[in-house]
Amino acid sequence: MKDHQSSQPGEHMALDALPGGDQSVLGALPAELLDCLRRAPRVVLIANNPAITTADFQALNIGVDDVVVSFNTCIKAALLNERSVNVFVHGYNAPDAYFFGLPYAPPVQRMFEQASERCFSMLVGCAAPMCPLPRVTMYQDRIPLPPLWNYPVDRPGGKRYVGPSTGFNTLVVFDWLRGHAGYTYQLMTLGFSNEAGKLWGGHAWDYERDWLQKSDIIVVPLQPRRWWQKLFRQN
Repeated sequence: MKDHQSSQPGEHMALDALPGGDQSVLGALPAELLDCLRRAPRVVLIANNPAITTADFQALNIGVDDVVVSFNTCIKAALLNERSVNVFVHGYNAPDAYFFGLPYAPPVQRMFEQASERCFSMLVGCAAPMCPLPRVTMYQDRIPLPPLWNYPVDRPGGKRYVGPSTGFNTLVVFDWLRGHAGYTYQLMTLGFSNEAGKLWGGHAWDYERDWLQKSDIIVVPLQPRRWWQKLFRQN
């Protein structure tokens, strides 16, 4: 039995139904990142939510062993600290053959220049043959974990869903890893609580929200804004 097939007992996966069924979820993660995850008290996922403020991020009190995960264009990269471990996850745009957020914007590039040994990249949704660089995690679409493998495709009266969002791919992988000996981190999200932001219509957001609500992942709400902040839309 492959390492990922027992991640959620009772949830069947027809691993020959989609590409990616033969990949190892654990084997794709570089040893250096796994070492960081073993030491991590928390793994915190930061959404691309414009409503996240400096105060929201600072309230997390990120420590040197915490792992902070950002996505695609990483719009809140200016809030990150090079002293913590940082993972940057990028989803693949198959029609146009590029990864969202690559090449890196200057704030992310500076993170790699200042603390390359504590920065990692993860590429998800790959739909074309490619070889990862050292210290880069690469997952083919579809990742063989039940919430991702059995992701809804059809929707009534509309176009088909393209597949899991970048954030959902990442959430499920890090949640699954906690079921393995030696990984005891707390999994948290910031900006996933629907206060703001624009959701692209190609993902099954209701499905993703329902899974998150039923999990034991901590969803950190954003701090309430004062009236004048709402008026001027300040971050």
